[in-house]
Amino acid sequence: MSEADETRFSLIMPFLNEAANLPATLASIAAQTVARDRIAFIGVDNTSDDGSGDVVRAWLATHGFAGQVVVERERSIPRALNAGLRCARPSDVIVRIDAHTLYAPTYLEAIAAAFATLPPEVWCVGGAPTPPEPDSFTSGLLAALYTNPLGLGPADFRATLAQPRAVDHVYLGAWRPGVLQSLGGFDERWLANEDSELSARVIEAGGRVYRIDARCSRKEKRGIAGTVRQWSRYGFWRAQTLKRHPQMTRPRHLATPIALVGFIALALSPWRAFALASYALYAAATIANRRRGERFCVTAGTLVFFPAVHVGFALGLLRGAVRTPATFQGGDGSEGAKSVATLRD
Repeated sequence: MSEADETRFSLIMPFLNEAANLPATLASIAAQTVARDRIAFIGVDNTSDDGSGDVVRAWLATHGFAGQVVVERERSIPRALNAGLRCARPSDVIVRIDAHTLYAPTYLEAIAAAFATLPPEVWCVGGAPTPPEPDSFTSGLLAALYTNPLGLGPADFRATLAQPRAVDHVYLGAWRPGVLQSLGGFDERWLANEDSELSARVIEAGGRVYRIDARCSRKEKRGIAGTVRQWSRYGFWRAQTLKRHPQMTRPRHLATPIALVGFIALALSPWRAFALASYALYAAATIANRRRGERFCVTAGTLVFFPAVHVGFALGLLRGAVRTPATFQGGDGSEGAKSVATLRD
């Protein structure tokens, strides 16, 4: 029996009022090609009031998975993840699961194969989400944000993956046995971007993060305005991550605030016509890179939606650069978030 065939998994899934999405997500987990006796499922109910916990408990009772549902009463993703981690078996591969993501049947199989074949210093692997086929104007806009390079920029997940490769971060993530425990889990001071902060600690501690062909499809829950607010929040917490781990700063993180400041400077100057020209070039590039078959009304909407997301992220990043969150007062984030120096010693 190969190492990949012996891998055991602890799946940790935080959820909050996901009753509508859970059946499809849980069905995709039940369809995994690995044997069910190699899976322990840990659901973390972040105080749902729509019966989500009962949905997961009923699923566990009827589908033959070992596991449990625990309750984390403080609404916080990193706290919920750490609550699940405390219930996980230290000898298992830890896999983070999202409650509104659908997983290909080979998702866990791909993770097991990666850890069996990649070097031992690869501590974390994961895939990249694809948006579902849009069925409305709003879902079309959200899908375009992820498929058009003028949306989220030249993101790594758009690149063709011929072989696993080293990256800064992956979606969700899976970690070799003992890695998360050694790192102290997720830093509970981070109210967003906690996964990227953890990836930075993995790399600083001597590990590597690899993107692999682990396929999944993420359903966006937020509408148009909610997505703009979400990216503003991401920007604020990305700034905290970069302040703590400045070596993880990349040109893509700075491009949006630089472009925003430059655009405003041009708009307020005698050369304001160049600001209009720069937007016209951006709009032309957005149209040229639209997904094949995208409705024209969606493409027209992206000409406003994409800049709104960029401005939100840029303002969040700039605000985060000069502000220290209240969660940073009086603590180091949890029993976890152990320093890289401690791990290296």
